[in-house]
Amino acid sequence: MSKNSYLKKFRNNILLKHICVVAGLVIFLLILSSVFLDVFTRHGKSAPVPDFRGKSMDSVSVIAKRNNLRIEVVDSVFRVDAPRGSVFLQNPEAGTHVKKNRKIFLTMNSFSPRKEILPNVRDISLRQAKTELLARGFRVGKLEYTYRHIYTNNVFQQLYKGQPIEPGVLLPVGEYIDLKLGLDSTSFSTFNVPDVTGLAKQAAEDVIIESSLNYILSFDGKGVKTITDSLNCVAYKQDPPAGSTAYYGDNVRVRLKLPEKSKK
Repeated sequence: MSKNSYLKKFRNNILLKHICVVAGLVIFLLILSSVFLDVFTRHGKSAPVPDFRGKSMDSVSVIAKRNNLRIEVVDSVFRVDAPRGSVFLQNPEAGTHVKKNRKIFLTMNSFSPRKEILPNVRDISLRQAKTELLARGFRVGKLEYTYRHIYTNNVFQQLYKGQPIEPGVLLPVGEYIDLKLGLDSTSFSTFNVPDVTGLAKQAAEDVIIESSLNYILSFDGKGVKTITDSLNCVAYKQDPPAGSTAYYGDNVRVRLKLPEKSKK
C-alpha cells in the first residue's frame, strides 16, 4: 500500500483522528501541569530556617517576613532560665532547609510564671523528693546534711530562698527548693564523684544531686552570650575530677561551654 493510501485511509478514519487528538491533548496537559507545578512549588529552591529561639515576637515577625516564612504559636511554657516573652522552641529547627511560605511552629516562654502548689517532700528520700518536685515543675536546690536524723538522705526540712517553707503554698514553677537531709550514725564513709563531662547543663545538675552532692556551675565566656546559649552548653571540666572521693553535701564545680559545632 502506498504512502498516499495510508494518508487517505487516516483522513477517512474519524475514530483514529479523535484518538490522536485526545492523545496529543493529554500529552500537552501533562507537560503544562509539570511546568506549572515546578514553578508553583519553586522546585529545588529552599533556604535554611533562621534561629528564632530567644527572640521576641516583634523580632520573629520581621525575620519571618524577610525570609518569606509564616509563623504560628502553638504552645507556651515558663522557664526561669530563658527570656520572658521569647521563643523557647521552634519546629522545624533552625538550619532546616524549607521552601518559601513554610509555616514555622513556635513555643513561647510566658511573661508570667505559672504557679503550682509546693508538695510535701519531708520524711521521704532525696530521690523521691526530687521526683515529687520535678512533677510539679520545681527543681532541687542546695543540699544540706546534718546528723539530726536517723536515716541518711531522708528529707526533714524544705526551704525556699534560705527560709523554711511549708508545703501547700503557691510558688512560681521553675523555682529551686533547698533540702535539709539527715545522716545516720554509720554514714561516715566517702564515695566517688560521678563523671558529668559531656553532659548538658540540666543533666549534669541531676547526676550531681542524685549523688548527694551540690553543684556550682560556671560558663566559658567564649560564645556563651545568651541564656539560650547556656542551655545548650555541655560540661567539659569538673573539680574534683570524676573518681575522686567526696562526702555528703560536698561541692562539685563544673565548667560548661558550647559544643564546637554550636559556636558562631
